[in-house]
Amino acid sequence: MTRALAVLIALLPAAARLLTAQPVTKLNPRDGLVYVWITPGSFMMGCSSGDKECFEWEDKSRAVTIGKGFWMGQTEVTQEAYERVTGTNPSLYKGARLPVDQIGWDDARKYCEAVGMRLPSEQEWEYAARGGSAAPRYGDIAAIAWYDSNSGDQTHEVGQKQPNAYGLFDMIGNMWEWVNASYGSDKKILRGGSFFNLPRDLRVSNRLWATPDTRHRNMGVRCAGD
Repeated sequence: MTRALAVLIALLPAAARLLTAQPVTKLNPRDGLVYVWITPGSFMMGCSSGDKECFEWEDKSRAVTIGKGFWMGQTEVTQEAYERVTGTNPSLYKGARLPVDQIGWDDARKYCEAVGMRLPSEQEWEYAARGGSAAPRYGDIAAIAWYDSNSGDQTHEVGQKQPNAYGLFDMIGNMWEWVNASYGSDKKILRGGSFFNLPRDLRVSNRLWATPDTRHRNMGVRCAGD
């Protein structure tokens, strides 16, 4: 039996248990956001088995082990939280419960550090986004994500769509999320797709990259922590 097959088999009962388990959460007093505890485990990272829509820049499927548990933001960082911590709100689309947008990688890193957290690694992000699922998405796209067909070309309040099995909202759609990973020598990685992306872009294995100072209306952040 290959290691990849062994990991897939091991995931099946774990994914089933997640459907009935209540997530362990904590409230961060610094930003007022809820964080979910993600337990360690193994998963197949990269282009999902049988996925015919993978782009050439996506990683090939490989077994990855997350050796330590970590906290993950239950939602993307909201404008309310960002302004509470930084005193500023750079967002194009205004609303307390809308995700903060138009922030660069450095902005995202500094925010997470200011609230005692950090940017997730790319491995942590995909592990958390999958929620125990080996599929390209953790549910029906219309039920879990804001994207080009249902967003009205704008962001939406966090937590309105169905969460994944870990209890995390908007891991796909609404905003691209900066992670602590590099692409080449001068670019940083974003994950998750956004409100104006096509369905092909909204898969847990897809990646986007930009220079750290890029600030776009569909770029936000979700913090992690130890």
